[in-house]
Amino acid sequence: MNDSFCHSVGRKVVSRASAKELGAVEHLLVDDQQRNVAAVVVGRGKKAQLVEWARLSGFGPDAVMVVDEGALRPPGDDRERSAADGKLELVGRRALSERGNELGTIDDVTFDADTGALVDLVIGERRVPAGSLLGSGSYAVVLDKSQEP
Repeated sequence: MNDSFCHSVGRKVVSRASAKELGAVEHLLVDDQQRNVAAVVVGRGKKAQLVEWARLSGFGPDAVMVVDEGALRPPGDDRERSAADGKLELVGRRALSERGNELGTIDDVTFDADTGALVDLVIGERRVPAGSLLGSGSYAVVLDKSQEP
């Protein structure tokens, strides 16, 4: 089943072990090389924590289930801190081709809710296959030149 970044934000994060609500999805951290969701950012600011995709027990339409409270951890490096601060969020980011040509703005990203694999990036009316993703940063998302109009 596919889901999207825009529909995921604000979704409750719940511990399967205790049924306790641990917070809400704030961002999704992407691994550009693997083209998948690497971690879910829960909360915001200095209190933001991450849960690695492998520690999820389910990503449903009503809640994201984690194994237990111990699955949440603070950001471990600068990249994770940037993700927790929203600086690596794909939605709303400029999309550029590898030649530097403007392609538009990322409006949403769809992914497989079972595996975390990215499916496509939505730019206006276009759906760009996730395999076109070359990299992302605080300035832009870079896609391969085949995505140029």
